[in-house]
Amino acid sequence: MLGLPGVGTAEMLIVGIIALLLFGKNLPSVARNMGKSMAELKKGLSGFQEEFRAVTREAERSMTVDMHDTAPAERSRPAPRPAASAADDFAAPKFDLE
Repeated sequence: MLGLPGVGTAEMLIVGIIALLLFGKNLPSVARNMGKSMAELKKGLSGFQEEFRAVTREAERSMTVDMHDTAPAERSRPAPRPAASAADDFAAPKFDLE
């Protein structure tokens, strides 16, 4: 029911009765406010998703422009890796257990 796994009609009925007991006469206004909050949340999420898509498209465009700016021989060659230094090595700290 309503796409919620493990929630059947009996459970929804119990939740409805509890909500009626808790909110009583205020239940319609509580439901209305909850609906408005959900609508605002959806608007905010869709705005965020659209901004994320725009940034992703812009990054893809800049990558394709960069790919077309370089010569084919430069594109196929991997970038050289910097030489490893002693500072790059990591050793776990040793503790004296005595």
